[in-house]
Amino acid sequence: MAERYDQVLYQVRGLTYGDDENSEEGSMHARRPSQRTPAVAALDAAIAGIGRGGWTSEQARALIARLMDATGLDYDQRVDALGGALVSEAVRPHWESGLTAGEAHDRLCRNDSELAEVVESVATMLLGRAEAQDEARAMIAFVEAHLLAPDRSLKS
Repeated sequence: MAERYDQVLYQVRGLTYGDDENSEEGSMHARRPSQRTPAVAALDAAIAGIGRGGWTSEQARALIARLMDATGLDYDQRVDALGGALVSEAVRPHWESGLTAGEAHDRLCRNDSELAEVVESVATMLLGRAEAQDEARAMIAFVEAHLLAPDRSLKS
């Protein structure tokens, strides 16, 4: 059972933080280094300002909603982003302590079983969506390749 959680949590970590080769020292909690664009610099400055104030959950939710609106992400992309953020935020304290994905999940189960159930459900949903997107892209590429080469049969 722990292997299943390793697979799901690693997969979600990939959706949220990026692939292992982009992580610092292969650390599970290392975030992908951000590119220093003007937008990133402005966001960093805003985050520094936010960090100085005492924020309520409602203010944080409103800010996240505004950020999501500003990104122009569609509904599915928002669900993926927020779901990945929920999973990684719930498990992050345990990953940061150096545990494997399975160990982090076990620790979360012991500390907050309700949250662990939600994380399992969301992570599994995100993994399924990512796999479906990969399969759809592969099928589209296959069909396009065969449509561009009309002398080839779709049976191959």
